[in-house]
Amino acid sequence: MKRFAVVTLFPDAIDCWLQASVVGRARGRAFDVLYVNPRDFAKDRYRSVDDYMFGGGSGMLMRYDVLKPALDHAKTLVQSPLVLALSAGGKVLNQEMCTILSSYEGDIVLLCGHYEGMDDRIFDHVDLEVSVGDYVLSGGELGAAVIMETVIRLLPGFVEKSDNVRKESFTNNLLEEPQFTRPREYEGKEVPEVLLSGHHQRIELWKKEQRIKRTLVQRPDLLTSAKLEPMDLQILRRVLTDMEKVKRAIFGEQSN
Repeated sequence: MKRFAVVTLFPDAIDCWLQASVVGRARGRAFDVLYVNPRDFAKDRYRSVDDYMFGGGSGMLMRYDVLKPALDHAKTLVQSPLVLALSAGGKVLNQEMCTILSSYEGDIVLLCGHYEGMDDRIFDHVDLEVSVGDYVLSGGELGAAVIMETVIRLLPGFVEKSDNVRKESFTNNLLEEPQFTRPREYEGKEVPEVLLSGHHQRIELWKKEQRIKRTLVQRPDLLTSAKLEPMDLQILRRVLTDMEKVKRAIFGEQSN
């Protein structure tokens, strides 16, 4: 069972998420989470964890002399810890990274900053800085929850039907195909006939084509690193040819 030790000033911000849905049901079975609050390591009567920046600047930084002992303590709670710090300048989280993290044999420590950030000296004790996207959050707690869920979903025992997880979006760098449920028709919109045919080979071929087509239209950047099988490449060529025909029909032969 993989364990996460989260260094955070606001454990409740993460724990409320842990109580929800399949994630909550998997806790204690596929994973567990422990918390270390840096405020418990503050040395003054006010339990201060932040201070003004040397050299000037707006906002407050979390103090190194509070973060370091908190991080050291978190590392003692787990086995062979891999320390990740939530950081805007970190490597952007993607499915490949999640897969690597889920296969790591040890446990994971997540370091969450807050306020204007953390004293830079703490990063000397971090294995990897991770960003969950090119935007700004008030703290690292939401990012830590994102990392945990994306990793947890790949752990053995998280769901009974693990094949469902392997087919989700970004697995193999392809988006999922369109999916449908009852009713078969509503307000003139119908479920594609092929999905009602019962012909499993045709259905799987349709799904492959839709995954490639949707990725090509919505996230073409993913295709450059997708691991496409020979059949996938054939489908991609056909889709590109069809798109070029449509383009020429609309804009004429000289379109670019």
